Amino acid sequence: MAKPMKYIYPGLRSHMAFNGERAEDLSKLLGISPDSIRRRLSGRTDFELTEIKKLITHYGCSFSDLFELQD
Repeated sequence: MAKPMKYIYPGLRSHMAFNGERAEDLSKLLGISPDSIRRRLSGRTDFELTEIKKLITHYGCSFSDLFELQD
């Protein structure tokens, strides 16, 4: 049986949903493959600093808005 997907980066996912964006849209924005962005969104791979800067600029928000863990 597959493990349930854990939700990491709720702020990032919230911004994606608000803008109607999917993983494929972020992969184009960041210049990485859709599989690579899915690994980042699931927490299996870390975002690189250059990718984080692009996301902050794209969404016009702070680092903590996107990546701060919420309880």
